[in-house]
Amino acid sequence: MRLHGRGSVGFGLALTALLLGSAGMAEAATITVDGSQTYQIIEGFGVNANHRSWNNTELQPVLDALIDEAGLTFFRVIYDKADWESSNDNNDPNILNWTYYNQLYTNSDFQKQWDMVAYLNQRGISNSVMFNFQGVGPAWMGGTNLTPGYEAEWAEMIASLLIYARSTQHLQFALVSPGNENDNNPPQGISMTSTQYVTALHTLAQLLDTNGLSDLHFVGPDLAHTSTARLSDMMSDSLVMAKLAHFGLHSYEDSGIGSAGIFDFLQQSPYPDRTFWMTEYNCWCSRCESGGGGDNSWDYARTSVSYLLYHLANGASAGLIWEGYDSQYNYYSPGQWSYWGLFEVDDINASPKTYTPRKTFYALAQISRFVRPGARCISLTGSTSPFQLLAFYHPGSGQLTITGINSATSSRSLDGTLVNLPAVTNLALFYTSSTTNLCPGAAFPVTNGTFSATIPADCVFTLVYVPAARPTLQITLCATSVILSWPDSAASYSLEAATNLLATNAWSSVTNQPQPAADLRTVTLPAAPGNRFFRLHQQ
Repeated sequence: MRLHGRGSVGFGLALTALLLGSAGMAEAATITVDGSQTYQIIEGFGVNANHRSWNNTELQPVLDALIDEAGLTFFRVIYDKADWESSNDNNDPNILNWTYYNQLYTNSDFQKQWDMVAYLNQRGISNSVMFNFQGVGPAWMGGTNLTPGYEAEWAEMIASLLIYARSTQHLQFALVSPGNENDNNPPQGISMTSTQYVTALHTLAQLLDTNGLSDLHFVGPDLAHTSTARLSDMMSDSLVMAKLAHFGLHSYEDSGIGSAGIFDFLQQSPYPDRTFWMTEYNCWCSRCESGGGGDNSWDYARTSVSYLLYHLANGASAGLIWEGYDSQYNYYSPGQWSYWGLFEVDDINASPKTYTPRKTFYALAQISRFVRPGARCISLTGSTSPFQLLAFYHPGSGQLTITGINSATSSRSLDGTLVNLPAVTNLALFYTSSTTNLCPGAAFPVTNGTFSATIPADCVFTLVYVPAARPTLQITLCATSVILSWPDSAASYSLEAATNLLATNAWSSVTNQPQPAADLRTVTLPAAPGNRFFRLHQQ
């Protein structure tokens, strides 16, 4: 979980999209955003969320706000401790004793887990639910350190819960992060050597595939100390890699420690198609960890976002902050509270409990609300002081987002040039500071691809352009003709055609001039044999 330690990978930033300028001069920062130089696709943002705080409807407003206001899409749902199979179900890890497991998974503690995931499913969060298990294992498996030879028993325990969740509770989820920081001293997770971990994953993959969960995929190894050696060991097992959707990393340090170099490492590996996620990240908070209370300061919130920007600049495709809300964890001592949450518990002794958003919630939303899944990180270069900046373009929606931090104590100018991007008419400002939350600011015009924006002092901010809804192309077959029509208001779009979508430069302009018809533009073409494809392309 939250080890305050230095990762073992020490490479420089994998991407140049994040630029930190030197301190000092008040001249305007001048940048170029280039849509032709692209990096990783963002798969989403999320939180770690402990099942233990679920109590009837207490957390529903919190989950609603995380989804609706912050735009979060990933929920790493945690069960602790990972010792629930207190006695062996039988002597064969390949045969699950469902009489034993069915009784076990109907207890009230597991019911919290089922109810919480069911609510997430109800809110439309399904494939982005990730199960995770933390804390030491059963004493008979070794407790703090998995006894060699018990890898299959551990895999059976994990598999039984996942199978029950899908088959009996009918919950929808697509990801599992089976272990947690098993390179670290307990109690964050049961310790395993690299060989043990790969063996356990291999067996777990077999159990899932033979029990109808072949669609479930792994995220791991979720180490306390990033290790490319562990990643390489995982890559040596083809079955494990067939089940691995994303590598999961943890970091609680500045400057991208824990993620630096991983993007390049994966690109040069036998699996360049695999992305890495920061499944736990935040700015280290000792008192949050020890039960002494949370940190609602603006400095902490700003620093937390800075850490995320570093990881994204290093090529991370997703970031899941530790954690969604204050919660209880049993691996230190039963009932101990953790106060890392984006939402602060108002009174741990109240019934029902209520929660209030901390400043970090709004600061994080400056990124997660505007950088949507499917957006691609693009090049941002230039003189950036005093800003920390990243740029993203979403090819599906046409949305351009420039986000970052102004660390200066006064407002500063940000001058920019946009190249190799569709036409952008303006950039709307939203910012969060010590006194504001997701505050809308001015809309700065973009003229011939250039803009000048004034960014408020000491804030996390977003400049965003969202184009008007793209026009719909209608196709009608009439006798021996094909009639294509689209709204007359879409004057900046032209009609293009292709006969083979796989060909290079497949699309070409349709030279027939559109004819007005009521509020539409229409082109009539003769029907012809073979396949033809049409699209509207913005000029």
